[in-house]
Amino acid sequence: MNILFLSIVFSMIFQLLGKYLNLYRTFMAKKYINEKDLKVSIIIPVYNEEEVIEKSIRTILNNTCDNFEIIVIDDNSKDNTYDIVKNIKDDRVKIYKKLGAKGKAQSINEAIKYIDGDVVLFLDADTLLPDNFIEEHIKYFSNEKVNMIYVDFEAYNYRNKMIYDFQEIYFEFARNILYSNLFSKAVFMGNGVFIRKKILDKVIPLKDETLVDDVNLYIKLNQIGISQRFILEPKTKIQYATNFKDLFFQHKRWYVGGLTELFEFAAKGNKNLWWVIFIILFVIFFPIITIIFSLFKGYLILNYLFKFLVIIYGIIAGTLFISKNIRWNRYLFNLIITIPFMLSFEYVILIYSFISLKNKENKWYKVKREKI
Repeated sequence: MNILFLSIVFSMIFQLLGKYLNLYRTFMAKKYINEKDLKVSIIIPVYNEEEVIEKSIRTILNNTCDNFEIIVIDDNSKDNTYDIVKNIKDDRVKIYKKLGAKGKAQSINEAIKYIDGDVVLFLDADTLLPDNFIEEHIKYFSNEKVNMIYVDFEAYNYRNKMIYDFQEIYFEFARNILYSNLFSKAVFMGNGVFIRKKILDKVIPLKDETLVDDVNLYIKLNQIGISQRFILEPKTKIQYATNFKDLFFQHKRWYVGGLTELFEFAAKGNKNLWWVIFIILFVIFFPIITIIFSLFKGYLILNYLFKFLVIIYGIIAGTLFISKNIRWNRYLFNLIITIPFMLSFEYVILIYSFISLKNKENKWYKVKREKI
């Protein structure tokens, strides 16, 4: 019981510290901004996005800043995505058919040749923007030391159901521990990322077959010493996965793609990635090894596994208690049901992903969109 209590307390302390660091860095970044007329090139890769793409583009066009262009790269959609975008009557919106290999990374590679902005913004097709989004974030680039920022997000399809609380807890942990750079440089998400064009030119092309374009970009940027800043407001608005099948295969893509990128770059001499790989492998194999040892050394060995699981549970429970979006009357359900299910669910995905690394047929999994 003491282990559980301490795990929750230390989790909350470190995550509150991460929250503070995110707030502090956003505040400090604002101290050095002024007005500067920079053009933004917005890249939106799409494939079968007829349910969301028009509303997404309309929210961009409604922005108070109008010095931007929207470059949509259609990966030869089989629905009406191309026609929907083509029929938007605004000179700032351009759509092009994909020429090369399928996949988001290659869409980004092809989009670069069409843009002429000073700063590039990557958006997913389901993203909705507040009216002041571009205006507020482009200001950071008046500071020549700022080369890249990535922006916080919230779900516009959140409901008081287990699958949405699952994702709230998952991403709250990512914000507070990973995006805060509390222990290491963060792997950012590929949506809501602003980056100077001249910096992007140094790392393009991305690996066209990668399942995680954002991880591929992150590692390349770190290799040339480009730091990233996590900005809290104004946020992008995104869709959460609406069913556990989509969530399973979405996370599998992230883990298979992320592990593949980590192993490849580490093998090329990036020694800083090996400790990340070690932590991931420890989480995957410690429970398995402990169970195997217990068969030969006695079941008392399982006490170490129990303590390990209690610590992990406590860390995630601490995330629940500081999440501002999950209502307090759902705490008990999430503590008893959601978090144990979440830990089991993610562990199964990790194991499955590790086994799938040798599979050359790993493909991008597309999550079903809700119509907006």
